[in-house]
Amino acid sequence: MFDTVIETIQGFFDIDTYLQQGFDFIVALSYVEKLVGVLVGGIIVILGVFELVKKLSKLIIVVAILAGLWVLYNQGVFSGLIGG
Repeated sequence: MFDTVIETIQGFFDIDTYLQQGFDFIVALSYVEKLVGVLVGGIIVILGVFELVKKLSKLIIVVAILAGLWVLYNQGVFSGLIGG
């Protein structure tokens, strides 16, 4: 089933040609251009990660609190309160 889906997608887009063109473009760049590209790409990735963490910080805090409560519950800390 998935084979037919993948074959259909490959039929719409000639992915191998695009990958080969991109590879040829990067190989043709000079060392300085590649270094600048990696630095700019690294900065963009780092800033993106910080923005993602900043936006999802509330969700991360809630998940950490729930995970902590789950660990405490499994250790039996709440058995006197809940009864069980």
